[in-house]
Amino acid sequence: MQIHPIPKPAPGAEPELPKEALCYAAGATGLFKVIRNPFYSACVPAGEVAGLADLKEGAQLHVPKLPLDLFRRIESFFVAIFAKYGSEAVVLLYCDPEKRRWEALAPPQVVRGLHVEYSLADLPEPPAGYQLFGTVHSHAHVNAFHSGTDDEDEAHFDGLHITVGHVDQPQRSYACRWMIAGKAFKSQLNEVVQLDPLPPADPKWLAQVAQAPEEPRSRPRQEPVESGWGPPSLWEEAAPEDFETREEYVLYLESLREDLDARIYEAERFEPQPGERHAATR
Repeated sequence: MQIHPIPKPAPGAEPELPKEALCYAAGATGLFKVIRNPFYSACVPAGEVAGLADLKEGAQLHVPKLPLDLFRRIESFFVAIFAKYGSEAVVLLYCDPEKRRWEALAPPQVVRGLHVEYSLADLPEPPAGYQLFGTVHSHAHVNAFHSGTDDEDEAHFDGLHITVGHVDQPQRSYACRWMIAGKAFKSQLNEVVQLDPLPPADPKWLAQVAQAPEEPRSRPRQEPVESGWGPPSLWEEAAPEDFETREEYVLYLESLREDLDARIYEAERFEPQPGERHAATR
């Protein structure tokens, strides 16, 4: 069965669909099934297409991890900028996929608190063989996460994007993802930076450890607290036994942490105008 790409029609005109009794049409919003019979003509979302492979979203990268020394240079830059200006900063990543090498460049930028501005249009030409393929930016003294501003900036910016948080502390936080063809693929720092591996554990130490048997836990679930701040789901206290797997419980806790991080981040950036009064809604 054929799949027909449907070109964009002239202004004011309707798309011209195939005349076949049954076929598929590819439009701007996806794949559609076109049906024509004596009773009706229809164009509906295709869903599953019989006879075709079951494809899954994914991406295969052809670039190496960031070298550790390069990443440490970037972190040192962020620490120095925060010490001097108390602000965020950004570094651009360039990659040569054939030679499998990375380079970084701090572009001209204007910073203030949790704001950083720079222009991609004013950047010099990259070295021969290198292409712009990502960013690393700091979140100053707050936690690392992908903010709404980051989502907008990176939606059509293919490459590796790393956020470094808590640059005022020895133990920093990180949020990493690849943006590929407009889709985000989250990663961990050890998956994108070539970190030094740990040495093997001492077998004599390992021999001194035994695991205790698990004890059954039972705790009644508490009712949500009416705080008046934020959605009630954010303040519900859920027990591990409310979830089928440990992974589900961890994901639930991570969602709460991300929500709180986002609220703290936006609060840090919030600047009320003189004369305006902002009240919390209940």
